[in-house]
Amino acid sequence: MRVGMLGINHKLADLKLRESLAKICRRRFACDFYTHINHHLVLLSTCNRTEIYFFSEDLAETHSYILSVLRNDLSDNFDQKLYSYFGKDCLAHLCRVTTGLDSAIVTETEIQGQVKQAYEQAQKNAALPFEIHYLFQKALSIAKKVRAVLPSKPGLPDIEHAILETGQHIFDHSSDASILFVGASGINEKILSYFKHKNFSNMTICNRSRGNAETIASRYAIPILDWEQLHSWHDYDWVILGTKAPEYLIKSRPLPVHSKHKLIIDLAVPRNADPSLSRHKNITLLNIDQINRRLKIRRQYLSQSIDLAEAMVSKAIHHHLMLFHEKEKNRLRLYASTA
Repeated sequence: MRVGMLGINHKLADLKLRESLAKICRRRFACDFYTHINHHLVLLSTCNRTEIYFFSEDLAETHSYILSVLRNDLSDNFDQKLYSYFGKDCLAHLCRVTTGLDSAIVTETEIQGQVKQAYEQAQKNAALPFEIHYLFQKALSIAKKVRAVLPSKPGLPDIEHAILETGQHIFDHSSDASILFVGASGINEKILSYFKHKNFSNMTICNRSRGNAETIASRYAIPILDWEQLHSWHDYDWVILGTKAPEYLIKSRPLPVHSKHKLIIDLAVPRNADPSLSRHKNITLLNIDQINRRLKIRRQYLSQSIDLAEAMVSKAIHHHLMLFHEKEKNRLRLYASTA
């Protein structure tokens, strides 16, 4: 398989470096802006990873090209934080990513949608080669089958549990706190839905696209804060940010006199909130890495399920690689017979 990938994730790099790489990759390799005759790329960028998947007649050349772009745009020493996979190892890695086995919150479900979205977005902007289609279609198919047989564990710690517990530590009556969700992302809706189930009622949605905000607002019967009014975020007790933005949406500035303590949860990479906000005595600011650290116990609960999933993924990868090689042989036979 003439496919490869180069990436960075939560295991090897801190939030600051991941943020810098994510900004560069979205600027230089996002399908809306990127065209190159020799390289076919798919950019997967989430809060915990930024990965560039590629097809090329010369994988080493494309890998070197991507590295040169990153080195040109980023002065920090980051090479040792990157990882690369080629051929069958690239397929194996994407399968583990899509299944959630490589996630900070192991077996989380949002990553499947993020992989699918990255693949579909790339298709809209370019004619992708067969190998890229095969890579992503099989990874998504394998992930779906593995999840179907994984045993569910009610009450298992998840990101929404960690965020709720954080709020319960900050506020005496967390369910009475006014909460502003910035972004109509999948993770924000997951948290919002969980809070609604827990009888939180004072919640508001703010999103750049009014249509998406209206969909969320209608689904959960909550009000909308216009995007142009986001500067009034300090009117809320609790702000949960989870959207893509090229710059900080919430910046450091003095709070109104006698303002109550604020809790800001920033789940985005690049970050939505200026990190200097954490120095304010009346603000508690937590980023995605700090939330993830609260969920390490999840892997212990899921150890047997993880072993089962890993075995299923390995078996499925072996099967699909055999099918791929068989397709390649048939294609070459057909080409030879018509030459």
